[in-house]
Amino acid sequence: MSRTITVAGDVNAIDTIVRLTAQGSIAAPSLVVPAGMTKIKKIVAVSAADGLADDGAGAMFLRLGGNAVLNGEQTIFFNGNGNQTVQTGADAAPHLGEPFVLQDADIDVRPSDTISISAEMAGVDVGDTSVLVTLVYGK
Repeated sequence: MSRTITVAGDVNAIDTIVRLTAQGSIAAPSLVVPAGMTKIKKIVAVSAADGLADDGAGAMFLRLGGNAVLNGEQTIFFNGNGNQTVQTGADAAPHLGEPFVLQDADIDVRPSDTISISAEMAGVDVGDTSVLVTLVYGK
């Protein structure tokens, strides 16, 4: 048996940790690891940027922490975004990264404790970037 949590958020500046705490129309989904779940078995993450910051090139990474994550915070690179505005006044081309899937994450967690799920962008700002992450819990 497995359980999932999906969260989303907007990363709008480089070198800024953004807690992913929303789930579409649900503003505050539970971030408590379900009872009986002792591992993060799989991670799916994706980001999409509007490309409105000229000549941006950003690397996206995911941070998993909080009391629930045993053995310390885990930091995982999951995507890169880049763009170049071609001419003044032109609409920038949005960038959708390919979904990142870590099939065998094997991250130990403590059931009934709270997990912190965050995203961060390093490099050069690419504009407003939306991030979506799904964690699959198991035993």
